[in-house]
Amino acid sequence: MTETPSGPSGRPMRPVDPPMRYLDPNALRARPGRRAVEPTWYVADRVIVHGELPGGLRDRLRRPGTDDPRPRLLDVEYPDDDGAATRVEREARRQGCRLGLQVRYRPDAQGAEGDPLDGVDEEHGFVLRLLPENQDAEPDAWGALEADGADESTSWSLSLDHVMTALPFSSHPFSSHPSAGMAEYAVPGAGGRAPVRWLGGAPSRQVRDDGDMWRTPDGVLRPVVAVLDTGVGTHDWFGTYSVDDPTGDGNGVVVRDAVLPDGPIGTLPFPEYPEGDAEIGGAITSPLTGPLDPVAGHGTFIAGIVHQVCPDALILPVRVVDGSGVTAESDVIESLRRLARFHRRGLDGDVGYVAVDVVVLSMGYYHERPEDMRWDHPLRAVLGELRDSGVAVVVAAGNDGETRPEFPAAFAPSVDRRTEPPTITDAGDTSASRPPILTVGAQNPDGTTALFSNDGPWVTCLRPGAGVVSTVPKTLDGPLTPSMRLKERHSNQYRSTIDPEGFQGGFATWSGTSFAAPVLAGEIARALLGVRRDAEAEAGPGRPDRLGGERVRQIWSAITTATGGLSLGGADRPER
Repeated sequence: MTETPSGPSGRPMRPVDPPMRYLDPNALRARPGRRAVEPTWYVADRVIVHGELPGGLRDRLRRPGTDDPRPRLLDVEYPDDDGAATRVEREARRQGCRLGLQVRYRPDAQGAEGDPLDGVDEEHGFVLRLLPENQDAEPDAWGALEADGADESTSWSLSLDHVMTALPFSSHPFSSHPSAGMAEYAVPGAGGRAPVRWLGGAPSRQVRDDGDMWRTPDGVLRPVVAVLDTGVGTHDWFGTYSVDDPTGDGNGVVVRDAVLPDGPIGTLPFPEYPEGDAEIGGAITSPLTGPLDPVAGHGTFIAGIVHQVCPDALILPVRVVDGSGVTAESDVIESLRRLARFHRRGLDGDVGYVAVDVVVLSMGYYHERPEDMRWDHPLRAVLGELRDSGVAVVVAAGNDGETRPEFPAAFAPSVDRRTEPPTITDAGDTSASRPPILTVGAQNPDGTTALFSNDGPWVTCLRPGAGVVSTVPKTLDGPLTPSMRLKERHSNQYRSTIDPEGFQGGFATWSGTSFAAPVLAGEIARALLGVRRDAEAEAGPGRPDRLGGERVRQIWSAITTATGGLSLGGADRPER
């Protein structure tokens, strides 16, 4: 059964493929010995697997030969002896489904004729699919998860493939939140997305005479900020974006030609029609009637904030979510894994690649059993891999006015923000060699905390996130029109009220922790540029992207500067 999700707190979502379900604790039958669950949204026909694929499943996989780099499904043949089947297989059969293993081919890591299983990452997680055998079958990943949880002999652990949503603030038509003030932030003029006019010039940026976009005029390597989001659209600051030529001009600021041998870094496919792209037309949710998609222009807005805070940073867009604002956790994990591959090749100095310094994740989800997320989880693992190589990970806190931990935000260490400087009270997996995940809540223009901003000890700091002005694609022009429009009497022009969805001017106001996170990301990038400049003044020109532990030291220094003194201090350092 395909359902239309409305989000963990009524956050509106569109019906999508694959089907998504709401896990309602009140509708579940309590099982003896099993822990209680909290509500969440998940992909109905997928489970994420962390650990070793059982030998029985491995032996029964059909392995078609192919050099297709797209995701492929390998069928699992059901055993003749039902007793040889795993609990997950038996549950799949009960639901009228068969199992399939999703694999992604990696031409840069293996030959085209290699075993498809070489593309299964057992360390960082892979995906099993519940494939309907007939039209009446209703795949339910939760049933498979619960069935496997009763078997302690398996060498893997399973988790739901959660629905992740981008985090600008929007109206919650199904929300029962008791505070009426929350809805104000969705109103244009009070913080909601609305066109505005920018009267200043572009941020001041240093440009080299020789055209080298990777370095500043004094030879310092520019920080690279990867934005996992909807992409970066056409704008005077960022060049031109087109589905026909997505690797085109980035105006020396946006790295549009960052790809791997097997395709783009982000897993989001390009839409059939350009108008469906969130950074071109923003019309995928309601293409015939409008209004604009909930997060149309979201990635460009984030890029504009980074560029305002640190004009000398390079911005690397990674497309993982469309204009609906909805994506699957497994796709985010895979995109991060691909970003890590790109980053490693940059560290190795391969031509066409560059090391990444900061990652911005303005999306998240609520877990049904938050305690399961503390250590061993594929999303945490791939973020840890990036952090180990000197990458700062900055995450939005969420917009539901909740203390319930949202992930990946709640992976951040616990911080006491009442102290000066802020003090880490529980380091989690943070150490001297692994910089922390940094979670950012939103402030109002007057510096108070935005009413919608989630909070908890896992929120590292607050940054401006309500009524923020930034860039949007100049191609966005939704179907909503001005309330009045008439011909001028003394000229050939027209006069009208403001077009609520006319963004041809390229700027807007918007609110959300989505936009607080890139403020901190830009501050870290700016501080890192200073750290590198000082290091080169002391030791002479080098390649900080290849200095191993020095990268971690430099990013830690930049984090401490940008957050006003955050450091491990006396916090316990976990065993690694």
